[in-house]
Amino acid sequence: MAHTPAVSVAIHEGGPVMLPIPPHLQAGSDARRSVAVANSLGATNDHEAILTWLNARAKNVQTRKAYLQEIRRFLAFMLYIRGRLISNATVGDLEAFRVWLVAPYLPAEGWPAGYMPFGKGSEAPAADGQVRLKGLATGSRRRADTTIRGFFRFLHDSGYLATNPCLRLGKLTGEEISQDALEELQLSPEMYARQRRLDAIEQDNRGADKAFSIELWLWLRDFLDAPENQWRIADPDAGEGAAAASRPQPWPPERQERLRCILMFGYAAAGRRAEIAETTMSAIVQSGKRWIWKVIGKGRTAADGPDRVTLDDAAVQALMRYRAARGLSGYPDASERQVPLIAKLTPQRRRSKQPLKTGEGVTAGYLNSELRRFLNYAAPFAAMREPAWEAQLRRAASHWLRHTRGTHFALGHVSLARTAEQLRHKDPRTTSKYYVHMKDEERGEAVDAISTLLKSKGESGEK
Repeated sequence: MAHTPAVSVAIHEGGPVMLPIPPHLQAGSDARRSVAVANSLGATNDHEAILTWLNARAKNVQTRKAYLQEIRRFLAFMLYIRGRLISNATVGDLEAFRVWLVAPYLPAEGWPAGYMPFGKGSEAPAADGQVRLKGLATGSRRRADTTIRGFFRFLHDSGYLATNPCLRLGKLTGEEISQDALEELQLSPEMYARQRRLDAIEQDNRGADKAFSIELWLWLRDFLDAPENQWRIADPDAGEGAAAASRPQPWPPERQERLRCILMFGYAAAGRRAEIAETTMSAIVQSGKRWIWKVIGKGRTAADGPDRVTLDDAAVQALMRYRAARGLSGYPDASERQVPLIAKLTPQRRRSKQPLKTGEGVTAGYLNSELRRFLNYAAPFAAMREPAWEAQLRRAASHWLRHTRGTHFALGHVSLARTAEQLRHKDPRTTSKYYVHMKDEERGEAVDAISTLLKSKGESGEK
């Protein structure tokens, strides 16, 4: 079957939609492509196949963004490192891609300018002229592997590809590495595998620390109204000279109440920062005596309809205070479709000829930054109560509120199914990580039972 010269999905986030295929691949064969009569996809080249896959499988904004990131990275690897079209990918290519994600590099020439698929590990090129980059963690590689597997399964099931190279691809172990990389690291395969296992333990230790204990959360909540909290929080865009000349001015009441709402609503709703930043007041409705947050978040589309998250009284009270500070009526209303939950501050004055815009929502990044400013401000105060809390607060970000809510559900012996529903997890295995301490306690009870048995037998002198 004749090959139609293909172009591929853009690798620049804000750039053009297409990326040209290297000249030596434009007339390449596509021997692995299926015959036309079996191709129900309707695609005549790889670019069309990618777009069809995205339209069919990534209908949610967040999912599309994640899929685009993975397919761009794989596409660039195939075109500029392996020198193949994706429709000609082999098991060897996929294994090499796994290794590349661990120890990535850019070729000395031919790589498209402006595209950086990884964080830079070293500015200077290696002896072979290749630029070394920072590889992905095991969890990120697992997500990449799952995405690419799903991509090839879709192309094969739709008849675009005659074979699916992923069918003969082994399980991702997290220990993939090439012999060249081993020699460069001066490690044996056994030493490298041991190093990866130690890294996995370290990563698990870091992941377990992304939640506030009940004691720290109660202190943080009380600190909002503590007499020592004067809300004199430095603004990052203030110049160093201005900051040194005088103490920061207290935040205005509206900003204080906005932060309270971010903190209390973020914890009660266990929302992701992008979901909260996108929320409008019309999404918060009353159901009987309860207030509900309606959200269409990760993994869902408008056709699925919203999930319903029950809010606690503290979150509702924080919202009411924030609404009052913004000059809004007491309770959210279904007509407030254009009123953001978290908004930019109301200007102190308006210009008659150039009205300032008000009521716009903040970005997810700003919401996270604002919360982090407060947590960093609170850190030295927390250290007076418990020294270890300071480091925790300085590391914390908005997603910690979600982890904290899940952890507290587990500590409160809420069922895993109910916690998964509140956190909107599709896979209960994702939720189960919050219950690891409960399982440790259950195993501990079994260990204690044996210890008690041995002690009783020893004291009675039985043999």
